[in-house]
This record gives sequence, structure tokens and C-alpha cells, in this order.
Amino acid sequence: MIKVLVGKNKRTLELRENHNFDWLNKVEIFAIFNQQDSGNISFGVISNGEQFFIKYAGARNLEYTGEIQAAIERLKKAEEVYKHIVHQNLTPFLSAFQIEQGFGLKFKWVNGECMHNHWDFTPFEKYNSPYSPFVKLRNLPLKERISILTKIYEFATFVEAKGFVMVDFYDGSILYDFKNGEFYICDIDFFRKSPVVNNIGEDFWGSTRYKAPEEYQLNAAITSATNVYTLAGLAFAFIGGRSDKSFEKWEASKNLYNICLKALENNPSNRFSKISSFYHEWNESILGSPLHL
Repeated sequence: MIKVLVGKNKRTLELRENHNFDWLNKVEIFAIFNQQDSGNISFGVISNGEQFFIKYAGARNLEYTGEIQAAIERLKKAEEVYKHIVHQNLTPFLSAFQIEQGFGLKFKWVNGECMHNHWDFTPFEKYNSPYSPFVKLRNLPLKERISILTKIYEFATFVEAKGFVMVDFYDGSILYDFKNGEFYICDIDFFRKSPVVNNIGEDFWGSTRYKAPEEYQLNAAITSATNVYTLAGLAFAFIGGRSDKSFEKWEASKNLYNICLKALENNPSNRFSKISSFYHEWNESILGSPLHL
């Protein structure tokens, strides 16, 4: 392990290999996210009195075991995704930059806590600590949690209309500002233009908590029906029993429960074929039973 000092305030960054971060010398760093296995290292920085989020590929953190150039190429592809998908609930993308040893993306900083904050909370703490963002979310009123889910589904429908498939979308892509009640999506790096095929097999990008069966199958089509599976999984995480899909653990209406069960069918052809159809049914159910969400 190598420790390097970054930013004009000299924050410590732990790496597997030495790397030149002189390009950060003119900014103050207030946050470092260095435990991702994607090959990226991210920073919260202050420049000219404004806060920004920088995602950088080119240095090897302690978690990443792949090729550095592969991480750089993935982040370059992500730039095109952020250029095509612009939404009020997505962290605002500003620009990209290339330096000799790496590549980075710059975003506006948004306040919010990540629903899968694995760098601060163990898996047990995520679901049990009162300070865990996920636990705090589960303690919100049911109506507020359903409102967050509805905004997520609206965003997903927007992405679908743009011709994209949401790859590697999970609770770690969700930020919530508990003070102001504001919600954001972050990290859509792996979203891809349709058609998409699982060219990796069982290790296809995504969280095992939300991946559909086809996301484990080599050469399987990854479609809107795949995304519907993930979106329903989020519903059970937010208002149900997470891995326990029983109605007894479900906090909302039977109609919403049945919609999400259909979305979780193992066979993609038995689910909703479009996110827009799932979103429509979800909304219709909420409007039809406002007192029994």
C-alpha cells in the first residue's frame, strides 16, 4: 500500500501503486471515495468557492484488480451516457478532462446520502444501524418512500425513452437528502444503448441483490424487462421485506404488491416488457387507492 497526499489541503489517499495527482493541487478536497471496485477514484472538491464531484480513472486503488486502461475506457464511454441522459433527478454532468495518466468526469456536487454506503457501514450495519442511510430511509413515512420509488421509476421510464438500458443500477445509485427531502440518481456509467447482451456471464455488472436471472447468463439479452426486475427489487427493499417477498412483509397495497411480483418473474417474457408499462401500472394503482398506498 502506498499513501499519497492530494489537494492543496493534503488529504491522504491510499493506493496500490504510486500515481501523480498534481492536477488536484489547486483545489481543496473534502471527500474521497476510494473503495470502489470499478477502477474509479472519486473526490469531493472545492474550487473557487463551489463544490464539485470528480470521478477519475487512471490510478489503482486498493479494491481494483483489473486493467487500468480498461477502467479509463469505461469512464470515457460513460461520458457519452451523461451527455445523452440529462434529467432533473440525475447528478448534473459538467465536463470531462484528459490528462497524461488518466481521464476524469466533473459533476456538480449534490447533497445526499447513498443508500448503499458500504465505505462507512458493514452489510450488517447497513440494515441495523440507526445512522445508516438505508435504515433512515426505511424509517421515513410510507408515502414518502413510495414517492421516492415513483421518482426512480419516472427516471427509468425517461432513460428507456432515450433508448438506453440501465446496467449496474442498484441502491448504491440512489442519493437522498434527508434534511431537504431531495432525491438524486448518481453513477449511470454502465447504462448502454439498446440492444444490450450479457457478454460477461454470471459476473455481469450489477448487485446480486437486484440482478435478474438473465444477468447471470452469458449471451442473454438485457432489456427493459431486465430493468423492470431491478426496479421491483428496489420496491421490496424500500417498502417490503427485501429478500423476503411475502405479502406479510409488504407495507403497501395488494395491487402494488401484485405489480411488483409480476415484475419479478424469472422468465423475462412474463414480466412487463417495458418500464413505461410497469410505471403506468404503478401510478394507476397509487391513484386508485390514495389512502391505502
